[in-house]
Amino acid sequence: MSNSSKPQWVPLLEQQLKENPKSTTYAFSTLSKEGNPKVRYVIHRGITPSSLLLTTTDTRMGKPEHLAHSPTIELAWWIESTNVQFRITGQAVTIASGAETDFDKALHVLGLKAGQEEEGKAEWWENERKKLWEGVSGHLRAGFGRPPPGKKLDEVESSDKWPETIPAKSDEPDEQKTIDYAFSHFAIIAIAPQAVEFLELKPIPNRRTQWRRQADGSWDELKVAP
Repeated sequence: MSNSSKPQWVPLLEQQLKENPKSTTYAFSTLSKEGNPKVRYVIHRGITPSSLLLTTTDTRMGKPEHLAHSPTIELAWWIESTNVQFRITGQAVTIASGAETDFDKALHVLGLKAGQEEEGKAEWWENERKKLWEGVSGHLRAGFGRPPPGKKLDEVESSDKWPETIPAKSDEPDEQKTIDYAFSHFAIIAIAPQAVEFLELKPIPNRRTQWRRQADGSWDELKVAP
């Protein structure tokens, strides 16, 4: 998808992020197997050429299990300094290391066709996963090499043995072994938006705009009362 054919809401979001580079956190809601809503804050990691939103996760956390059960998600993104909110509903999948990902299923959920776009190739996603891994902090990378999140502390090794920070790669074999273990838990969550709402609270009266993706891939825009 070329820049000229981006959905109308994408340049708005990109402009907001350009003006507010620290506003990269949003609330991300999934559905558990028991049918309970689960919400947490995640960090925005990028927008792909076909306008998928990217964040990341540890494969041992709840999000991958929830998305395997139900790919439908909603996120709420409040940008305080400009008083705007994006609410986005869509379908999301976890893309981990190649051996752990049902790539055909992931493409289907995201509405992509194999091999036809950059994101239609497994190699593109593995390169993106490596790029994102290199871009996060050493402290965050270390978290992927620690015991499984949520496990009882008395069932894991003492925290003084947990890595505090690790590089993206190393020439030291023992350190690279730790890195490989951590990287094996590092996964992308790709979000294919289907409905987007943009609320602007600074103008008086406030403004609310909605977009909905159509079957042919185009987006309908609707102005509604705030």
